[in-house]
Amino acid sequence: MHFFLTFFNTIFTYPIFNGLMVLYFLLHDFGLAIVLLTCVISLLLLPFTLRQLRLAKAMRQLQPQVTAIRQQYATDQSAQTQALRALYREHGIRPASSFLSMLIQVPIYSGLYVALNTVLYASSLNTINHIMYPFLMHFATQPNINLMWFTVLNPSWHISLGRPDPTYLLPLLTGLVTFVQMRMAQPISVVETKETLTHISQSMQFLLLLIPVGITIVLAGRFAAGLALYRFVSLVLSMMQQYFTAGWGSLWVSPVGGHASIAVSQPHQQPVQSPLFSKTSRRRARRSSHHRRKHAKKGR
Repeated sequence: MHFFLTFFNTIFTYPIFNGLMVLYFLLHDFGLAIVLLTCVISLLLLPFTLRQLRLAKAMRQLQPQVTAIRQQYATDQSAQTQALRALYREHGIRPASSFLSMLIQVPIYSGLYVALNTVLYASSLNTINHIMYPFLMHFATQPNINLMWFTVLNPSWHISLGRPDPTYLLPLLTGLVTFVQMRMAQPISVVETKETLTHISQSMQFLLLLIPVGITIVLAGRFAAGLALYRFVSLVLSMMQQYFTAGWGSLWVSPVGGHASIAVSQPHQQPVQSPLFSKTSRRRARRSSHHRRKHAKKGR
């Protein structure tokens, strides 16, 4: 376990920590350093994030065909798996690529989180200088981790990023952005949302939407304000990526009473047949047609 932690810190935490402190040294604003570092890391991981978002969008578009296949081969799991693989192969979709993208992104974001925790909860200046690389500058005084952005609105709204936000501005902003990001991630298509929404009452839909928002606000209010700031920036960046990939989603659809169009009848969709069984079906159809012609000739 100790070897794993040392390896993780060496590869992920310490490089991110040193990058954060260099940005603070250049900008003299710890909040701005957190924002810029989060943007840089998100930019480096942008190809993986976009691939993941495009895959999710393609999977949602294929949901009617996937549902039809599962209904058609409900009793034959092997045929269902083969038909789904053929469908994904036909549209150039590799579901495993999403897992690989997550495998790359999770350690980096975890390293960013640990690096922020390290500096925000640093007990002494020696702790910070000990982690700094020898070829970089070292600090003679404790870094100023106070956020002064909101003092323009109220002089008493100065926030220490190393403690929970007493004004609750950052937790509330983080909760609001969480709500917007979740609504943007929800598909607006009737076909995509019909199955998940028809069995849930409107009030329950709204409650289920607010539960993650409430949890985000509570957690952001309990942890250091610097972590809430990081979460806020990362959610804003996710919103931007979501917009350029899939648009606004269901953001402008009312979460209560906004799904009346679900009841609109949809054109009947023919069940999707697996290519593995289509040849057999065609042979049987040709044989039956041949037998019918033979019987017709005999009847004459």
